[in-house]
Amino acid sequence: MSYINGIREKLIDPEDATIEASETGDKKDILYAEIYKKYEEYLTENQLVDFPRMIQYAYKAFANDASKGKSYISQFKHVLIDEYQDINFSQKSMVDQILKGGACLWVVGDDDQAIYGWRGSSVKFILDFERDYPDAKLVVLNTNYRSENKIVIAANNLAKNFLERHEKNIISFGNDEGEVSIFKNDDEKLEGNKILSIIENKTKTISFKDIAILARTNTLPSTVVNTLSTANIPMVLKDNIGLFNEPSTKDLLTAAAIAGKIKPMRGWNKRINPKLFGFAKKLSEEDNWVRNLKSLASYIVKNLPSNLKDDELENRAEEIENCRKYLSDFKSANAAFKTLEPIFNPPKDQNGVHIGTIHGAKGLEWDTVIVMGCEDDKLPHSNNSEFWEIEEERRIAYVAITRPRTNLYMTWAAKRDGFEKFQSPYLNEMLGKKTEVKKAVSENVISDNTSKYLTFQEEVREFKEQQHQPMSQEERHRIAELIANNRREINTAIADGLGKGGEWKIRDTGNGFLYEVGYTAIKDGPGTKRRHQILADVFHGKINMPATLKEAVAKTWGDPMSKDRLRKMRNTINTALGAQKGKRNASLQAIEKWEEDLNFIDNELKKEL
Repeated sequence: MSYINGIREKLIDPEDATIEASETGDKKDILYAEIYKKYEEYLTENQLVDFPRMIQYAYKAFANDASKGKSYISQFKHVLIDEYQDINFSQKSMVDQILKGGACLWVVGDDDQAIYGWRGSSVKFILDFERDYPDAKLVVLNTNYRSENKIVIAANNLAKNFLERHEKNIISFGNDEGEVSIFKNDDEKLEGNKILSIIENKTKTISFKDIAILARTNTLPSTVVNTLSTANIPMVLKDNIGLFNEPSTKDLLTAAAIAGKIKPMRGWNKRINPKLFGFAKKLSEEDNWVRNLKSLASYIVKNLPSNLKDDELENRAEEIENCRKYLSDFKSANAAFKTLEPIFNPPKDQNGVHIGTIHGAKGLEWDTVIVMGCEDDKLPHSNNSEFWEIEEERRIAYVAITRPRTNLYMTWAAKRDGFEKFQSPYLNEMLGKKTEVKKAVSENVISDNTSKYLTFQEEVREFKEQQHQPMSQEERHRIAELIANNRREINTAIADGLGKGGEWKIRDTGNGFLYEVGYTAIKDGPGTKRRHQILADVFHGKINMPATLKEAVAKTWGDPMSKDRLRKMRNTINTALGAQKGKRNASLQAIEKWEEDLNFIDNELKKEL
């Protein structure tokens, strides 16, 4: 579904999806494209519309109306789009069709808060707004009416490090009340104790509901949840945050409650296997809490589904064992479930500390916000390594620190889950400090990934300082070019080229280069003359690309005007042709184009060898 939704957000239908997959040679995408086709057929046969299809249909309807008299779209005089930084390609394309009816476009958004790139949104649409709509007028809303001055200063300091943004300086409507503080803790347990201390101090003057704890992921706050629960702090858990949310651990909780003669409680009470129920009921006759837990955990692990893979079985068993250990720390079932109650049953008046993810907090505000887990592999998250991903991680941090009205606390642990951690580089940026990369590397206080990114960031910043401010569109695109050219570690398997994402990158599919430099046989793709020109440019080495990528291309595709390059070009197209011909409902128009282009290679380009 992730592939299908992503491809639909680019307004690509099943036929073009299978053509693209054939051209890139990605076997997984070739399969997914077939599933996409089946899914579309299912929706049509059952007269169903889901959200991406709703946008697709609207785009088609508006485009059709725009070409046939504009009877529908001409009735709109103004179009207003909120949260424009979160728009994706299909939504923008739909809006552009409406605008053909003569409407004025108004958008509101903040490029500094674009945090949904992972689900298809693109910050480039708000950054390039004035280029896309040349008559646009920019109005900067630069007053923050929520946060006190110290918080706004920290947010401005952080925002200055964005590589791509609309230049702006936010001022606070408030004064210098409150505080911005960063706390280092030896481990996650001490971090939980520090957060508890902050809450106990703050609730002398404000309510629990005026406090929020935010984390980058929903698994990060588990220790804090446990600490607050033990201290009887009321909580409102959001974004699937909590202890023991997995089905197997809820089996153990339910069975342990039955064995401990605890009344079923909303949140953990689950319909369990009749045999497990009977076993737990039998154990209730014995008054040995710890031994009963061990027996129940062993029973559940022994009866895990047989179709699970080895790593899945291992993970389930580990989850169950962690739950058993947690419950075993209590003297009785009553003590354990009394502690669990505030976790699974939030206060009816909602007067509890909000615990959730940063993504889930977007648009919300509290008097006091504690951002926990501010470590190098959590914020920015270790799953992200490319510059645009780390840029988005910084914007996630920006969203987090602009949630409080008065007090902002950032906490991190020097050791988490038994592993040494580095503090997030964003903490120094908030304080207006520059991270000395070479010094940080020598002192081993920064991750390799972050050190590479910060080095690159300095290169871009040096370029920006050479330009007058504010930058023109041409200068900003020059920075984008610098960003595109900065690829330190290159996998030489295959050069993808510029591609639709607008960035040079390397992928190991083995068949992506032609597609990424503009060659494709999709229905509305380049005509015969244009396709042949692209093939000729690739053969002659006239494709504009960074020098490092030219080296990578040469290793895989051969030198320009060589037999190796011609053979690679021919094999690439032939592979796509073969993949398509093997399909039951092959694209005849794509097959015709590829055969035509193979003839061009054989009859025209081959003569130049």
